[in-house]
Parts: sequence; structure tokens; C-alpha cells
Amino acid sequence: MVPWYIASAVVAKTSLLGLGLLSLGLCIAALISLRLFGSGLSQPLQRRIRQIFRTGLYLHLATYVMLFSKMWLIDGWQDVPTFLLSHLVMHHAVSALIATILILMTIRIYNHRSAGVL
Repeated sequence: MVPWYIASAVVAKTSLLGLGLLSLGLCIAALISLRLFGSGLSQPLQRRIRQIFRTGLYLHLATYVMLFSKMWLIDGWQDVPTFLLSHLVMHHAVSALIATILILMTIRIYNHRSAGVL
């Protein structure tokens, strides 16, 4: 179980650092690893762990969709500084939000395992 906690912490840390593409790659690698090496875990635990990495994957993809949709709204050179500033603000807020969600989901799994629910 420890490797899955570590993988979740690494994805949360890369999300917090704003390394979205690396986080996407790590989520995909973790999902593939869970499929290959997660057979020793119970089904409910596998579902919860899979949910963590899918959530990270979908939230990062949604962030990139927001970024590209904002890029299409640029009308001219006068909008570029506003785009850069709003992207930096959005980037920090969304990165922190994604990391917080992943950390809370991981803590929830740990608490349920400690209580004997999973």
C-alpha cells in the first residue's frame, strides 16, 4: 500500500509545483501500474486509488482546456499581458486546488484503511 501513497504524494506535489504535463504522465503511469500490479489489493481499495489518479488526470485536462479556451479569446497584442497575468493567477489557484483534492482523497483512504473499512 505504501507505493500507492507515495505515488499519490508525488502526483500531488507535481500538481502543487504547477507541473501539469508531468502530473498527467504520472497519473497515466500510476493507472497503468495499478492495472498491472494492483491485483493484491481489495477491489474497493483499487477503486479508491484509481479514483485518485483519474481525478488528477481529469482535473489537469480540464485545466488545459480552460487555458486553451482563454487563448482563443485573445483579440490582439493588447490582450497578451492580461492573458499572462490571469494565467499565472489561475495556474497557482488551480494547481493548489488540485493538490488539495488529491491529498484529501489520499488521507481519506488512509483513514478508512486504519479504521478497517477498506
